[in-house]
Amino acid sequence: MTYPMLAAIRFETGDIDGLLSDIAAALLNDGYRVRGVLQSRGEMRGECHCADMDLHAIGQLRTFRISQPLGNGSHGCRLHPGALAECAAYLETEMDFGTDLLILNRFGRGESEGRGFRDLIGQAMMRGVPVLTAVRPTYEDEWRAFGEGLSCDLPMDQSTVLTWFDHVIGARHAA
Repeated sequence: MTYPMLAAIRFETGDIDGLLSDIAAALLNDGYRVRGVLQSRGEMRGECHCADMDLHAIGQLRTFRISQPLGNGSHGCRLHPGALAECAAYLETEMDFGTDLLILNRFGRGESEGRGFRDLIGQAMMRGVPVLTAVRPTYEDEWRAFGEGLSCDLPMDQSTVLTWFDHVIGARHAA
């Protein structure tokens, strides 16, 4: 069986950020070069009751604040596209130091609209670097269209994800 180098963990609820963190820690502990970002949310505060969102570079002391305050009357996503672009550029440079796996916190609205980490995913694939991300049902159609024939879906199960990685990295080293 051939395992695609692009995979998304499908989730609706649950601690996807904790799962991605645990996967990164397990692989780093095994000596793999894991790059990417993990998301965290701060406490809700202010009149708009919005929590700050940060992306933390795996294995690095680098954090990107990807949310922006839009004020009390704002609705919808507060994603800061400039910060996300800065993060993507940083990760592309990080891949130059060798990467066995690129973990990206989400395939979401930005990627669905052709922005966000979409180009970074393409760069990783061209370099032969497997990519692991997460996708909510809201963006499943866009994910399917983006990864058509090149991706697979995985459950929220660390063992299954690590098995996928073992097969992908094994095939990569055999080539």
